[in-house]
Amino acid sequence: MIDMIKICICMLVVIAQLNQNLVYATNHDIGIGIADITGTVAGVNMMGYAMPGQIAAGLHIRQRSRAFIIIDSNTGKRIVFVSADLGMGSLAVRRATLEKLRKTFGDLYHEGNVAISGTHTHAGPAGYLQYALYQITSFGYVKENTEAISTGIYNSIVKAHDSIQPGSIFVSSGELLGANINRSPFSYEQNPEGERSQYKYNVDKEMILLKFTNAKGDVIGSVNWFPVHPVSMMNNNTLVSGDNKGTASYLLEREYNNGTLPGEETIVHAFANSNLGDSSPNIFGPYCADTGLPCDYRHSTCNGKKDTCFGRGYGYLTGDDIYATKKIAELHVVKAKELIDKATTLITGSVDYKFTKVDMQNYNFTLSGKVVSLCKAALGYSMIAGTTDGPGGFDFIQGDNSTGNPFWKLFTGIVKQPTDETIECQRPKPIVLATGEMKYPYDLTPSIVEIQLLKIGNIIICVVPAEFTTMSGRRLKKIVKNVLMKKGIINENGIVIVSGPSNTYTHYVTTPEEYSVQRYEGGSTIYGPNTLNAYLQLYTDLSVALADNFIVPIGPTAPDFTDRALSFIPPVILDIPPLFKSFGDVIKDVNKKYIKGGIVEVEFVGGHPKNHIQLESSFLYVQKLEGNKWINFKNDGNLTTKFKWLGNSIVKIIWEITDDVEAGTYRIFYQGYHKLLGGKIVPESGFTSNFTVS
Repeated sequence: MIDMIKICICMLVVIAQLNQNLVYATNHDIGIGIADITGTVAGVNMMGYAMPGQIAAGLHIRQRSRAFIIIDSNTGKRIVFVSADLGMGSLAVRRATLEKLRKTFGDLYHEGNVAISGTHTHAGPAGYLQYALYQITSFGYVKENTEAISTGIYNSIVKAHDSIQPGSIFVSSGELLGANINRSPFSYEQNPEGERSQYKYNVDKEMILLKFTNAKGDVIGSVNWFPVHPVSMMNNNTLVSGDNKGTASYLLEREYNNGTLPGEETIVHAFANSNLGDSSPNIFGPYCADTGLPCDYRHSTCNGKKDTCFGRGYGYLTGDDIYATKKIAELHVVKAKELIDKATTLITGSVDYKFTKVDMQNYNFTLSGKVVSLCKAALGYSMIAGTTDGPGGFDFIQGDNSTGNPFWKLFTGIVKQPTDETIECQRPKPIVLATGEMKYPYDLTPSIVEIQLLKIGNIIICVVPAEFTTMSGRRLKKIVKNVLMKKGIINENGIVIVSGPSNTYTHYVTTPEEYSVQRYEGGSTIYGPNTLNAYLQLYTDLSVALADNFIVPIGPTAPDFTDRALSFIPPVILDIPPLFKSFGDVIKDVNKKYIKGGIVEVEFVGGHPKNHIQLESSFLYVQKLEGNKWINFKNDGNLTTKFKWLGNSIVKIIWEITDDVEAGTYRIFYQGYHKLLGGKIVPESGFTSNFTVS
């Protein structure tokens, strides 16, 4: 009996040793990287809401780029998918990134196999798009932001390249409830009833996740797609952030990267966006702030005005945007963790891509037996009206197809009267800006856009340059899947993903039926009512080319306006410290003692954050005393810290002491830069007094 027990123990030891050394069958080579893309955190407009008064004044969490390189082990063909905490893809950023990659890797990474997808956060610094329309509220082009973002994306791809290893990819999907609603249900209901009846919800609630593992079967990262606007932080927010998507990545990466500071992760989790055009995180619906009653269903107004109609999200319960952001993020994380655990469907098959560029304003195609053309780009009244996530300016309302406003007819005529051809092509859109016909100081909106498909075995990613609405995305996924199934490229279990807004930005894409009622999304569909049908044709053609291995012409090259782009943001002339103070001095010091749950708030004399973009660095560190050595415990990428620019050479640092913080001795370290008379920029730093946490 004793001998038998010994034999069993020996066998268990051998099995344990075998498991430790087990190498799983791998199907791809995989590289994953993360890098900082945070631009100017103060003194510039924020991208998304188009509110001129929404000027950045600090940092909630840093924005990141997350890069995934996937290589076919048999052919060596590779693709790069980047999910970046950006409002959208940008041609200026993309070109700068690709040029950096070309100088390092030659033709290994190029516009055909690199996709840069924005999470669509509305809490990032603006000015990184080259077209004039997107520069109006940001007071021009901000070269520093383009350089910071492109450098960060490049760094993430380099890190991914340097980490390439044999691995496997698994896919899973599931419903994520309580995280999104359709913010334009009236528009959605214009779609055919028979089509709508095929779907359970009026907004997509499926999260699709790819899990990446190494040869030992360890998780090295994941990327998922779920459609929702990152507008949990409202249009009065002034802290730079990745919003709900960036916060979700932060939270999940904290769980997988114990003992590291944000930015030091080796296991990376991206929360990418999908057909988010009409999908909102304000899940309790739109209500009138003055009466508490629901807003008008068709026009999203209260007593005929839009200004008090707001979508209520989790922040409504607390009055705290950051709480709302974290709540939506936590819902994402719970579902992602579940899908990581259940992702056992192995992705096999080839890696491939197809890419082309199209002049949308001059694109012709056949629709129902007739040759139709897209329109010169134009924005409608409803675009200016904004949404229930953030009402716009002036007296426009959503869903108003009339053209009888005499003031705005006069305004449109003065700025640029649209041609009769454009007016007719864009019907029933009442045009407020004929952007496709406006060339001063340079093009207002793009005409040449990028169309891209990525293939990973049975997974197809439609990389789209716009915000597709729910039904637009559904139609795109359906037609691409049908084409590729008929061609035998994917089977009935194949998954088609819409990923955007990516590479370039062309506003929204609605169905023709949604376009007809001209709510915000329809007013923002710039190429007219046939925009979606044109994209369906383009992605059909690209799918056929993918299946038949056709060579696709690259197409026309978009102009580059960055060298002559205008900027009206005043520079920092000189930083002046308060009287009898020096830069780095503490203005407001810590208390001697804090308890868990307390909040540390301190102020330093600091130069303007515009003086130096601190990529891969931090404006602050919470430092902990261990023995006789101070170690960095938190930085400005942590969710529990905040960095604020108060103006007049004063910065504020906040640290929320959570329950998991160990008792001990701490201090706050600040570092920044100030500008001297004559333009020289010099570093500054300072420490608070020591304090204890108990």
